[in-house]
Amino acid sequence: MVQKLIKNLALFLIWSQTACTFNFELTSQRTALENQVLGSYKEIEDELILVSPVRGQSKEAAAKAPPSEAAKAKMNQDFNRDDIEELKNLGILGETFDGSLAFADQGPKADSIKTKLARDLIVEENSDRGRIWAHIIATNPNLSPKDLPNVRLTYGKMIRERSPPGHYFLTENKTWTKK
Repeated sequence: MVQKLIKNLALFLIWSQTACTFNFELTSQRTALENQVLGSYKEIEDELILVSPVRGQSKEAAAKAPPSEAAKAKMNQDFNRDDIEELKNLGILGETFDGSLAFADQGPKADSIKTKLARDLIVEENSDRGRIWAHIIATNPNLSPKDLPNVRLTYGKMIRERSPPGHYFLTENKTWTKK
């Protein structure tokens, strides 16, 4: 009886090992800096939720928790996102390798209104990014101001990875390429 039980158990183990196979394929790994940048952005988004105005909230309650400079910058980015995406889709704006928004001028010639809008958005967006990068460095004990170039490069890489095809990027060689 015991031998039969052992034999059945052995057959079951062999069958279970051959019947269930799992293949895990790791497609990408984030660097520690990418995780810190993403974590800081998540904290800023969480702060925005906490300081968002609520219907019926008194002015005193709203004044007790003013948003940080980084949260204000993120709100401004969210406000400008649609215009920036439209101008990127037209090839008027693009991203640089070091995380800045720039005039790509790769699409059809823009009218003067779109050109002015693009210039204003570049100034605002790059200012907002600078405030967020400063916040990331200030709130991460592993980073110091000398890490700003690496934070910018990481941000630029993350933008490239999540951008749709058709957007323009300025490479380190100072040439515009289309994704």
